Amino acid sequence: MSEHRTAAWLGLMDWVDALLAIALGVQCAGCASPGRPWCPDCADRLASLVDPGWLPTATPTVACVPYADCVPEAIVAFKDRGVRALAGQLADVLAAGLVMVDQWPGTRPLVVASPSAPAAVRRRGFDHMAVLAQRAARTLGLPYRGLLQGRRRADQAGLGFAQRRQNMRHAVRVREPGSGPVVVVDDVRTSGATLDACDRALRTAGYTPLAHVVIASAMGGPDVR
Repeated sequence: MSEHRTAAWLGLMDWVDALLAIALGVQCAGCASPGRPWCPDCADRLASLVDPGWLPTATPTVACVPYADCVPEAIVAFKDRGVRALAGQLADVLAAGLVMVDQWPGTRPLVVASPSAPAAVRRRGFDHMAVLAQRAARTLGLPYRGLLQGRRRADQAGLGFAQRRQNMRHAVRVREPGSGPVVVVDDVRTSGATLDACDRALRTAGYTPLAHVVIASAMGGPDVR
């Protein structure tokens, strides 16, 4: 089949998928328009928000987009509603922040994902940050390892600052000891308790936490994780 006919066939399949989605009542997670779980307009809006910047935190932390507009809906749709179509775009958002750390002189950090609680992984059927971290690292040619594992803990959502920190004590373990610089990635930074727990576990295992990269920051806002 020629490239032209292949492109035409794929275009036709896109229309068929869109019609099936409409028939099934599928709506965009960002704007509720019918037909797709994540529409092109919301994809464009999300892309336009990418502007990585450093946060005023003790550990150097990059936030890639503001926690506003369609960003909360995109994150929730991917991790809790199984909208896998968002994996590529959210990984690209994360990669934009990882670039800022990778540009440090003499630095080629190992990328690791902040782990979800075991119960959340079972409920969702996958570890959403492991998927995004691996894809983002591969895009940049950075090493990735599934190094961190979550332990049983209460859900962080709805907990206050002090409660979140207490909840995260001993909530992360490292699968194997090692050494070298590590950058921890996560979806949303709120109190920083999850990322701090990751850093403690990594240091105990011999690694050097270098920086954090998050899709978005909700510092000072409601608890969202």
